[in-house]
Amino acid sequence: MRAIWNGHITFGLISIPVSLFSAVEASEHVSFRLVHRKDRAPIKYKKFCSAEDIEVPNDEIAKGYEVADDEFVLVEKEELEEVQKEMGDGDGQMEMLQFVEAGSVNPLSYENPYYLAPRKGGEKAYGVLRDALVDTRRIGIARFPLHGRSRLAAVLPGPEAIAVESLRPFEELRDPSKLPIPASTKKSAEVKMAKLLIDQMSTEEWDPAQHPNEYRKALEKLLASKRRFALKELPRPEKGGEVIDLMAALKKSLGQTKSGPKKSQARRTGAA
Repeated sequence: MRAIWNGHITFGLISIPVSLFSAVEASEHVSFRLVHRKDRAPIKYKKFCSAEDIEVPNDEIAKGYEVADDEFVLVEKEELEEVQKEMGDGDGQMEMLQFVEAGSVNPLSYENPYYLAPRKGGEKAYGVLRDALVDTRRIGIARFPLHGRSRLAAVLPGPEAIAVESLRPFEELRDPSKLPIPASTKKSAEVKMAKLLIDQMSTEEWDPAQHPNEYRKALEKLLASKRRFALKELPRPEKGGEVIDLMAALKKSLGQTKSGPKKSQARRTGAA
């Protein structure tokens, strides 16, 4: 695996050199590519101006942010880069802000999973942090820079590797109080029966291997029965070369061919 971030995780006076790796295997993600059923050519998208109905090059495209209903401000790429520059990169540090009970973080806040691994010289301190988090049943809340943005993250201990989950800003989570949720009925007979059923179905650990991706298995069976084909890519004109309108060139050539003999015939007639 290739590291997507290198830096130090710090708490107190301790600084551990670490690398961050994606915990997701992209090749296992089920995805499709749009193709034209008629000729098996890939479907491509072009950026058009809705007012002028013309294709717009990237250097003419900016970002608009909605500040109120149907009111936008224009933000240029250079302005966003300046904001990121002002925020800084945190000196390449994943700063531990606090430690909390694992159950105190809303699972809906978890966004993207990563692995944290020690770099040379940080193996011992890494192991100490991992084991201490496991023993205390705590997780760390940290802040670190990634892809030009400062991100909040949960540092989760595992039996082998420390995991990192980037956290969504709490403002992005909707308030569930607006949902039609019933009041608590802790003492009802139905709740007691439900607790007994939960106890019967409970296990010490969850084994994800017992619950494979059923959709992927069914999809692989379907794909195995399909006929294979290669995508038909259209030839691209050479860069810097002139794109010739074939019909116009033919008409021009035809006109030159017709006018040539007539002039020659006229000269011959006059000479006679």
